[in-house]
Amino acid sequence: MSTNQENDGYGISVFKPGTPPGVKTRGTIFFIILCLIILIQAFYWLFANSVKPLVLGMPFGMFFIVLFVAIEFVALLILYFAEAKDVSEGGGS
Repeated sequence: MSTNQENDGYGISVFKPGTPPGVKTRGTIFFIILCLIILIQAFYWLFANSVKPLVLGMPFGMFFIVLFVAIEFVALLILYFAEAKDVSEGGGS
């Protein structure tokens, strides 16, 4: 088997060829962070399975989910503005 994936047509390409290392690192970090947030939301019942205390009028379990949705939204906004900054500077396509 050949290890050169460009010539045989098989394989998974995560980043376009020629992507700067900084953009690759940032993309990988944001991917890991967002995956962790999603996993925490899926398994919230392990550590936020109580009705009390009430936080902002919501049971703690519900507040926990709303909190992590807000955290994910902020992370996506940061990624969006970082990508927009790269495109405006000519660093992206």
